Amino acid sequence: MPDNKHASTNRVLVVDDDAQLIDEYVRCLGEDFEPDIATTTLTDLEKVLLGEESDEGGTARFEVHSRNQGEAAVEAVKVAIDAGNPYAIVFIDIRLPPGQDGLTSAKLIRELDPNVNIVIVTGSLGVDPDILGKEVPPADKVFFFKKPFHGAECRQLAAALCGKWHADMALRLANEDLERRVEERTAALQKIAYFDMVTRLPNQLLLIEELKNLLSRAEDTEGDTVVVLLDIERFSFINETMGYDSGTELLRSIGNRMSRTFSEETTRQRAIVGRFGSDEFAVLMPGVDSDVEIRELAEKVKKTVEEPFLINGRDLFLKAAIGVAWHPVHGRDAKSVFRCAEAALHRSMRSLDCSITYYHNEMRFLARHKFDLEAELRGAIEGGQVTAHYQPQQCTKTGDLAGVEALARWTRPDGSVVPPSDFVPLSEEMGISDVLFESIMNTVCNDVSRWREEGEWDVPVSVNLSAHQLRNANLVSLIKSILVNTQVDKKLINLELTETVLLEDLTIAQPVLDDLAAYGVGIHIDDFGTGYSSLSYLAQLPVQTLKIDRAFISQLSDPNANSKVVEAIIALGKAMGLEVVAEGVETDQQYAIVRRLGCDLVQGYFIAKPMPADQLRTWCGGYEDTQSLKHGSTVIGIDDVRK
Repeated sequence: MPDNKHASTNRVLVVDDDAQLIDEYVRCLGEDFEPDIATTTLTDLEKVLLGEESDEGGTARFEVHSRNQGEAAVEAVKVAIDAGNPYAIVFIDIRLPPGQDGLTSAKLIRELDPNVNIVIVTGSLGVDPDILGKEVPPADKVFFFKKPFHGAECRQLAAALCGKWHADMALRLANEDLERRVEERTAALQKIAYFDMVTRLPNQLLLIEELKNLLSRAEDTEGDTVVVLLDIERFSFINETMGYDSGTELLRSIGNRMSRTFSEETTRQRAIVGRFGSDEFAVLMPGVDSDVEIRELAEKVKKTVEEPFLINGRDLFLKAAIGVAWHPVHGRDAKSVFRCAEAALHRSMRSLDCSITYYHNEMRFLARHKFDLEAELRGAIEGGQVTAHYQPQQCTKTGDLAGVEALARWTRPDGSVVPPSDFVPLSEEMGISDVLFESIMNTVCNDVSRWREEGEWDVPVSVNLSAHQLRNANLVSLIKSILVNTQVDKKLINLELTETVLLEDLTIAQPVLDDLAAYGVGIHIDDFGTGYSSLSYLAQLPVQTLKIDRAFISQLSDPNANSKVVEAIIALGKAMGLEVVAEGVETDQQYAIVRRLGCDLVQGYFIAKPMPADQLRTWCGGYEDTQSLKHGSTVIGIDDVRK
């Protein structure tokens, strides 16, 4: 080995079973190699490529090692890497009898060293270069070299590949240094973003993230996860009288004491203590087994803070307002639980004695009711307790039954009814709204199929969609499969979306609705007039029907009612070629007004209440009988139908 002064980092490994060929490599890569007149520019090229890795005369210096078998070559590469002195190039003959061939050896070498340039030396062109790049990737680090070769060609190739290797290594080191700096800066920014600079405790953002993590593991642990919030009474007065430095020192002392107190917990997981606001702190405690333990935890927090603090030589006695909430009783997600704890804290702050306030008993009862309802809902859907009721729609011109809206209804086995306003939003919170929709869709299509078997039925039925369904990637295929399985004509099914839901994300809604409309399903907009200020979306979407929100219809009962809004919506629908439905029609006055204004269909208690499928068929029979009693353009018998 040469001494350090002349040591070369242009390390080359030659692998060939021919000793004479190895000698030729050593000769042409040696310092005494003299290029012939045809390659006089080689020295200048080496200077450019290798820089300091050339001698004073400009000739590149190479350190050449050799092996005569593939297995030995693989071992040599491994040893070089372990020593921190890897090879820049490996020249390897494709045939290395009697051991493993050069291609196999090259693959093993590549697994050891992803940076080395591998040159496959062959006496023929039996191997496809494209295949070689795939066998020993990456393609820019594997090369062919034909033998017999000229010494100058070998040296020139070695010089070029060593220069490339040095450049790659320099770039790699630069990237690693950049990554290290980015990680350091990210860590510093994260500390600023997630930790309070005064107390060095987690701030509100990190507390919410920590609670999310605790809740994600809650199913694997017993007990509730409790959030205790505290507020220091008259903290601003301390700042004003003792100065901001004293206030800062007090906050730091509170944080330190709380951290010490709750880091001593040994019977359960350690609590997480953080600064929730300017003079508010939080304690997150998982695995609390009972209401008694919740009470003990809250009292311990209060006692910890209300013991005296020595600040600038003075004893300070604090009063702390405490608010407590816990998962899963007061919320299924971190923000909900914190919101309940804040509500309790604010109640405590308003009390005269800053007592501990647990999330209000009535609120707790409602939360527990919601929790129980949640546990019951999934079983109710699977057990068929959630079914479809149907509300008819009447054509104002002919008085004919022109449509039906399907509405989800939950009836318990004991006959009690759960309002849709309770269980529909709950299904979305639980993440089972897709299951609910599929259940209702199946029910509706099965009912329509049965009605067609019982007699002629050509009245379309509308089913409501929510924002959650629009984000379901399988929505279109689900609807198609249900229609095919139940053999229901797609023209008999309409899908209704509220204007607000539709416009939550138009980029998501439009392709879904376009696919459904192209398939033949009708698209209706419900509660129109309460959502978006721009109407340009109506021209973009495949909408067929607008339903005027019941809030506008209810105003028509007033003798001094202004019908301009309803009139404008009907005019807009007509101008765009859309059918217009007035929903929530409950009086003959409302009916008369919307009919006079040109509304196409009406829906509401004035026509009929929502009813189960069997009752609808009975109602339809009676309704058809009344249609024979028309006189002129006035529909007779509406009151009888209602009864």
